[in-house]
Amino acid sequence: MRPICRGAAPREYRRYRDAVDDLTHRLGYFCSYCEQVIKHVPEVEHVQPKVRRPELERSWDNFLLSCKSCNTVKSSSLVDIDAVAWPDRDNTFSALIYRPDGSLEIRGGLPDEVSELVENAVKLVKLHRHPNGATLEDRPSPRDKRSEHRFTAYAAAEKQLINYERCCGNPEVREVISDMIANFIAPSLGFFSVWMSVFLDHPEMRIKFIEAFPGTARDCFNGVGVPVRRPGGRF
Repeated sequence: MRPICRGAAPREYRRYRDAVDDLTHRLGYFCSYCEQVIKHVPEVEHVQPKVRRPELERSWDNFLLSCKSCNTVKSSSLVDIDAVAWPDRDNTFSALIYRPDGSLEIRGGLPDEVSELVENAVKLVKLHRHPNGATLEDRPSPRDKRSEHRFTAYAAAEKQLINYERCCGNPEVREVISDMIANFIAPSLGFFSVWMSVFLDHPEMRIKFIEAFPGTARDCFNGVGVPVRRPGGRF
């Protein structure tokens, strides 16, 4: 889950839907939860559901961008903000592991309180759903393609890693290939965390991904793209 920074509110909104262009400008066309590219109409997602907290319906600080699947699953459930990890509040990238088969899991070795926050975030939007899930509830519905798209992105990232490493001995070619991967191929497929994971051994590429995906919270990473505790965050 990519850590994001939406920045200060650009203006006040008469209707919450009016914020969608400002959100996509700041964060790109990516779901704030599952990270997939939003190919149709992005949905303004209320962290605190508007039906339960109407006073926050038009609050910029209560907005994230969501795909249809994540927004539908999260629905209007009342959320205990302090019991869940959030991409605009914590370094959520540091707490999840992405697998080649499109599955994900909570990183081992985290403090218990952090693991609980991340687990609650995953459960909130059912981010763990995968065709190989242990129960029916752990498997995606026919319309939920999140794990499938994550699998596709992982395979593409592995292919591009091979292309990149083949040209590492030629600086000029490497620069062209690296720019193409970071600025065009990766953003076109989404899943920032997948690309960061596959290119783990290439800090120069991780920095490029951080710069290429709009709204990535740069203070969640050090100078070589390694995740660090988010300033002011819980992890």
